[in-house]
Amino acid sequence: MKKLLIIDDEQDYLNSLAVSLRKKFDVVLATNYTTALQELSKGVNIALIDIRLEKNNPNNIDGLKILEWIKMNKPEISAFIMSSYTEFSYAEQALNLGAKHFFKKPIDITSLAAILLEKG
Repeated sequence: MKKLLIIDDEQDYLNSLAVSLRKKFDVVLATNYTTALQELSKGVNIALIDIRLEKNNPNNIDGLKILEWIKMNKPEISAFIMSSYTEFSYAEQALNLGAKHFFKKPIDITSLAAILLEKG
């Protein structure tokens, strides 16, 4: 079973994704940049990353920084980005940094699982 790291600062959303995906993946969770890098260093196959990890800080784009870290340090990890924000520049930047897919929140769980299994 592939190990999936889900990174999001919204604990309720994080937990609902984890519950929904646990049947298909070994799920690990992180709510911030530091914890995410620790989990990525331990070894995961797939990362599902929210772009903004502090919703009260509009300048926070730690998800893109995590994506850059993966590309430079662990390129074998399949990375996926999610966001409730509609700024196209973030989606474009994420895809340019190597994200395999961009998900708009709220995410349809059936589609999410299918795409993670196919592209992860």
